[in-house]
Amino acid sequence: MTTASEYAELRTLRTRAWSQVRSDVEALRDALDSRSIGQRIKDKAADEVVDIIDNARDVATENKAVIGLTLAALIGWFFRRPIAEVAQDVAEAVTDYVDRR
Repeated sequence: MTTASEYAELRTLRTRAWSQVRSDVEALRDALDSRSIGQRIKDKAADEVVDIIDNARDVATENKAVIGLTLAALIGWFFRRPIAEVAQDVAEAVTDYVDRR
């Protein structure tokens, strides 16, 4: 069986544990009073956006040729019909010139 001194020791340990829990809860409340959870989420999201932009800038700096070729391909894709019409007109003009000679 447990003696009275063991009970007293266990009670002291329990009291210390509760004291630690209360101080942790109080510290958490103080931290939340200084910055709300919403503000913390907003700050974290802003930091991550800045990191993503920095990473994208680094990738763009290292791969300028790839980005240039991609932009050229996109421009070519968007203007494919006018480019094809101009190419067809040039081909017809060359064919007419060759036929006249």
